[in-house]
Amino acid sequence: MSDILSDLATKLGENSSVGFAPVESWNPQYCGEIDIEIKENGDWYHMGSQIKRPKLVALFASVLWRDVDGDGAHYLITPAEKIKIKVKDSAFIATDLLVDVQNQLQNIAVQTNLAGQVLIGRHNPIRFTHDDGQFMAYVTIRYGLEAKLTRSLCYDLAEYMTEKDGSFILMSNNQQFRV
Repeated sequence: MSDILSDLATKLGENSSVGFAPVESWNPQYCGEIDIEIKENGDWYHMGSQIKRPKLVALFASVLWRDVDGDGAHYLITPAEKIKIKVKDSAFIATDLLVDVQNQLQNIAVQTNLAGQVLIGRHNPIRFTHDDGQFMAYVTIRYGLEAKLTRSLCYDLAEYMTEKDGSFILMSNNQQFRV
């Protein structure tokens, strides 16, 4: 793990490693849908009621996967079952960030509500949208899942963007991301 991810975990007083099941290696039968939904604010609901047990939500998040090559839907996957759930916007919420600049190289790490920390770069790219006049950013986490940055984190990121060829870019981990 890179130093910036450890620094972010230390800053937040959290363990820097978050465990995830190897859902990409499982190929269970599709078992239908379950009435679980992740709302825009990252809260999980079952049959219209918020799931208030953090360990249960963390367990579900550890087996969450998105079919980016197929229907784009989100699934809870075990070795025996593949169950479709609803996700209103994104599976996770980015809650904090840390920027490290050394030798003119900028690295930006993002903390999420349930998926630990990731370093924005080639394996965890960031994408920007401008839907309905709203500027939003999403970081790819794993298995096609994304974390939406809070509005305040988007404003924080703006400080680290530069203008190049008439548009803004964000640099992190030797990668450029067009805003």
